[in-house]
Amino acid sequence: MKILATVFLAAWYGAAAAQVMAPSTPVPFYTPPAFMQGVHQHWYAPRATAFAAEAAALPLALDSVCAATDGKPLGEARLRWQAAAAAWDRLAAVAIGPLLQRRSMRQIDFAPTRPELIARAIRAEPADAKAMERIGTPAKGLPALEWLLWTQPIAADTPACRYAVRVAMDISIEAKALAQAFNALAARDWTSEEEAASIAMAEVLNQWVGGMERLRWANMDKPLKSAGGKAPTFPRAASGSTRQSWTAQWQGLQALGAATTSAAPEPGAGLVPLETYLRGRGLNPLADKLAAASGQVNRQMETLTASDLRQPAAVTRSLASLKRLAEAEIAPALEVNIGFSDADGD
Repeated sequence: MKILATVFLAAWYGAAAAQVMAPSTPVPFYTPPAFMQGVHQHWYAPRATAFAAEAAALPLALDSVCAATDGKPLGEARLRWQAAAAAWDRLAAVAIGPLLQRRSMRQIDFAPTRPELIARAIRAEPADAKAMERIGTPAKGLPALEWLLWTQPIAADTPACRYAVRVAMDISIEAKALAQAFNALAARDWTSEEEAASIAMAEVLNQWVGGMERLRWANMDKPLKSAGGKAPTFPRAASGSTRQSWTAQWQGLQALGAATTSAAPEPGAGLVPLETYLRGRGLNPLADKLAAASGQVNRQMETLTASDLRQPAAVTRSLASLKRLAEAEIAPALEVNIGFSDADGD
């Protein structure tokens, strides 16, 4: 599995490095409806569907742990959790639309983990989805399940194992709802909704900036600065999935920001990242700045390890530069106001 993950990451970064759009590439003129059509059809709907599929596999894997006579299914359940977490991080890297409206990030990825609340929830032994609604979000979601799989590994035929299945089912229910919502948006005809598309595009740009800050500050810089000389407590550390999480988040940010293919799609026929959108508007110098800043982050992410504190620090500086570019130049060029985000750090 580790070898496969390494191959996947190398393929992703190699494609991103090799297929940067040349400034001379012919680019159509794009409108906000074309941007939103591409975003929903070619990014969010496929990513939400992929997350729903990974989440649906979690309860089955945990059921096997609870019914096992040996510890072998625990390893499979851990792999399934890692796959679901990566799919989630990729989808939620830029949290728009249903992710915000449903408050899915709080439901699925509440942090920090609250062991005492998880223990209380286990003692309550919720028997169904309705009972799970009475369990607070700090005791549910992917971080709680990570705690039950690695920090206090569940054993067969125990209340903790049965609770883990319920947590996994809860995640799967929300993932399915997100997939349905994003697929409905992908089927929407934005061509006659210029105003609505402009508002939605402004949300994407704002949340793209917020996602960069969440990765930079909450997931990298804050743990580094608050470590006090000890090992930083990065997200997904218990499962050893920190780098995988950072990478998946960057993939989501990069996909919506920088061109990773050498061709520009026709309006409505593909994903139009911000770099390509800027080129379609004749803003090549600004698009070049975005490509260069994104490429800098990409090169650093390629060699990033959670154990080398110098590399996360370098990435945080590059992410900060990319964020400043978005706020100071990209947003004004697109006539978008950048608002304060909960992800904004100190």
